[in-house]
Amino acid sequence: MERMPHRHRGGEPPDRSSDLLLEIRRARRALPAEHRELLDELGVQEAVMWKWPDDVIALYRTLGRRTPAAARLVCAAAVWLDDLRTVAFNGPYLTATTLGLDEASRQLALGYVAVHEYGHALSLRRATAEHREDGRRLLGLLPPAMRDHIGRSGYRTTELFDEVVATVYELMVRRVREHGYGPPEFLHPDVLAAFLEVIPWPKIR
Repeated sequence: MERMPHRHRGGEPPDRSSDLLLEIRRARRALPAEHRELLDELGVQEAVMWKWPDDVIALYRTLGRRTPAAARLVCAAAVWLDDLRTVAFNGPYLTATTLGLDEASRQLALGYVAVHEYGHALSLRRATAEHREDGRRLLGLLPPAMRDHIGRSGYRTTELFDEVVATVYELMVRRVREHGYGPPEFLHPDVLAAFLEVIPWPKIR
């Protein structure tokens, strides 16, 4: 696959893109070693785009794929481009939402977005059609706050499983530093079991 260049877009200074990519990749380096290796094996890359959502829509058209509605993309912090195996990050949105934050808070915010998208990448490449048929049921088993966040985002039925996995993945990664690799007690056993079928999680397989 042709590798996507890491370039700035829309007249944005290149150092701004470089700064965002450095912070995003810091979150990638903090993932469990096996997950970093899987992302490397899958050829997962990152790109920051500044003409959003126009650049993303243009890429879909270039690939001959059905383009998502601009209204659905406009407030997205990032999107996984499966054909390019690339996470495209919304440069203007991430810049605006992290403006004024101290370094630690900024890294947490960017890490949340990055880890969620890495969860997407792993799920979309490792889950089966059978897994995705169970997406709506698993969504209903999530805690209310997580369920409502996914539910109001307008995902298609076929997208729900991967969104559940990405949401749980971000939660699990975020908990490691303070709680270790054990799952939270509030996570339904069926959700955890489905997650572990797709994500090789340390120590609880």
